[in-house]
Amino acid sequence: MLRTPFYASCRIRGWGAISLKDIENYKLVQVHGALQRLDKALTRLESAAAKTGGAGETKALTEKLDALSRAHGTLQETAGRVATRLDTAIERLAASIQD
Repeated sequence: MLRTPFYASCRIRGWGAISLKDIENYKLVQVHGALQRLDKALTRLESAAAKTGGAGETKALTEKLDALSRAHGTLQETAGRVATRLDTAIERLAASIQD
């Protein structure tokens, strides 16, 4: 199986003859690519942060979430009471049918 050289300048010297300069160039290219990806990610993050309303919007959303949570709790309690009453009514109907 013929293997192609990993570094560009290896073709001249043959497989396995890698200089430190080749390694440094490869690493430099990798670091440059990583920095470009990091810059793009940071730009997207800053853009997303700019689109949010800030602390005021966060506080309003937190208050709305709290209100919805309280309403949900109240509805769960009501549903529990209704379920208990329905179970009782069903048991009474079943008992009256058996008689």
